[in-house]
Formats: sequence, C-alpha cells, structure tokens
Amino acid sequence: MKIVAILASGTGGHVYPAYTIAEEYISRGYKILWIGTKNGLENRVINNPSIIIEHVSSQGIRGKSPLKKILGLFNFLRSIYESFKLLKKYKPSLTIGFGGYVSVGASITSFLLSIPLIVHEQNSIAGTANKINYYFAKRVYETFPLSFKKNNKKIIHTGNPVRPSFDKVKKPEEKYIDNNPCINILVMGGSQGAAFLNNTMPFSFSHFHSTNISIKHISGPSHEELVKNKYLKHSIDATVVAYSEKIDELYDWADLVICRAGSTSISELAKIGIAALLVPFPHATDNHQFFNASYLAKNSAAILLEEKIDFIENFITITNILLNDQKRMYMLSKNIQNIFPSNTISIIMEDSLKLIK
Repeated sequence: MKIVAILASGTGGHVYPAYTIAEEYISRGYKILWIGTKNGLENRVINNPSIIIEHVSSQGIRGKSPLKKILGLFNFLRSIYESFKLLKKYKPSLTIGFGGYVSVGASITSFLLSIPLIVHEQNSIAGTANKINYYFAKRVYETFPLSFKKNNKKIIHTGNPVRPSFDKVKKPEEKYIDNNPCINILVMGGSQGAAFLNNTMPFSFSHFHSTNISIKHISGPSHEELVKNKYLKHSIDATVVAYSEKIDELYDWADLVICRAGSTSISELAKIGIAALLVPFPHATDNHQFFNASYLAKNSAAILLEEKIDFIENFITITNILLNDQKRMYMLSKNIQNIFPSNTISIIMEDSLKLIK
C-alpha cells in the first residue's frame, strides 16, 4: 500500500486542513505517515488507524532569545536527521507540508530523497517555514492568491480544505430568506478562545435589546465560568461553552459569526456561506490575520473590525445596521461563499495524485 507523508503540527490552523486531506487520501486507499511533534494538537484530535504519527524535534526561531535560537537551530538540524530516518523507513510516494517549523526538515529531506513535495499555505502572507519549503516543492497550493507574491506554473490557488460535514449546513438561501426580528450571533476565538472577545463582547451586547439578539459564545478552555459571569453581570441570557465538537451545528444556527481571522475559521465560513465580522489577532506572525481579513473586506465578503479603543462603538454601529437591513448579511454570506474555490479538496487531490510515481 502506498504511503503519503503529511507534515503538520501545533495549532488547528495547520492540523485541521492536513487532517481533512489525510482522510481523503485514506478513502482512496493510501496510508498516512504523519510527521508532527510530541506536544502538537494532532496527538489529541487524530483518531484513525490508517494514520501513523511520528515525532521529530522542532522549535520556532523567530522572535526568540539568542539561547532559544541556538537551541532551535540545533533541533532543526536534528529534525533533518530524524526525518531522513522516517522517510527511509516508510518510503512515502508523496510529501505534503502544511507549514510550521516541523515541516522544514522533512521538506528538505524529501527533496534530497527525490520524494515529490507539495506545500500548502493557509494564510494571505506565507509563513517563514513555507517560504523556505517553496524552493524544494514541486507544487505550491495557496489559500489566498499571491500569498508568496509570485505567479508561476507551480503555484495553484486551491483554497483551504475543510471537513465535508460542512456541506450539510444550512445554505444562505435558506438562512436569510426572512427578515427576522432576532438574529443568532456566534462568538468564537478559535480552539483556544480569544481573551479580547471574552472580555469585550458581553458589555458590547448589553447595548442591544434581548429580543433582537440570541448569543452563543465559545470561550476557550478554562474561561467558561468567567465569561458566563460577565454575561450574567449584564443580565444577558447567553449560552457559553469552553469548546464545541459540533461546530457545524453552531454554524447551522448562526446568522452572524464574530471571530478571529485565522485561515481555518475563514475557510469554514466561506464553505458554508455565513455573514462574518472578523476581529484579527493583532499579534499574529507578520500580522497575517489582518491581511486575511482585509482580503475578504476588500471583496465585500466580510466586515473587518480591528481590536482598537473604539471597537465597542464600531461594533454597535455595524450590528445595528445589520439588524435593520438583513439583506446585507445575505450579501456578505454569498460573497464569502465565492471568495475561494468551491472544490478545494478535488483540486488538491486531482493535482497531487499526478505527482505520485
């Protein structure tokens, strides 16, 4: 049985798209060698006997102290050796890297062993690891066009793969058919929550009448009680959960989503077609969340609201406009639906399989 190597670790932004593609290869008869790290999210979310998880040494270098940079360089060299042993042992027919420092050593090793390498970039600004991996890749898949600021034959605009289960979520034509007196608002900050949204949204919602909005809020681990108490302080009946395994059900319920501007969240919203208010995390590497959100805002596919002193004032103004003219939400939902290729998984699979020897 042929094997495909997947390189992904760390946060959901790397792991979830990689897992989606891994399961697609499995459905076509391949086994997966997943090269990650001991502390990566993949160790908690992956549950498939056709996926073999192996670990390599990996540590970021950017923004670290001189000592940690030296340690990071040592681990990088070590990861090349570890990747070489793994790739020689499992002999994959193809390697697909989803960015992050874990991918660099195995990408270089794949190139040296003449294993075709594909790079997938999730954000509008290519990360440091993928900027390196680009030079060793046979093919480069972009979620946002021109994230590498290059235009050549090996780059394909594919979008970001999301779980097929999202195909079952209510479509914009069903969701926004009526002008409802109450809109359902989902607040989420990714798998880790978002402190700014946790602290700000309860007070922001206190400016609206309870009959106009219904709220569900994903707080992130260990913040659930704190956020619940903030809503209670303002006499708001909101549903607060730390995390949800059934995000597709929450999307099905929501008319408006307020969230960070990570690529996974944006790609899920685009797949379904939901009006979104994006609040970029201002400390993201290379400010990529701002550029992710800006791309959508420039295409009238989402509303961009920056984390600034006038956030609450701007949020109240924007939400009142949406409440009074819900056709705007329908417009946003249709525009975001059309912002990325609709058949991402098919594009990736059809192209990547051509490279397998």
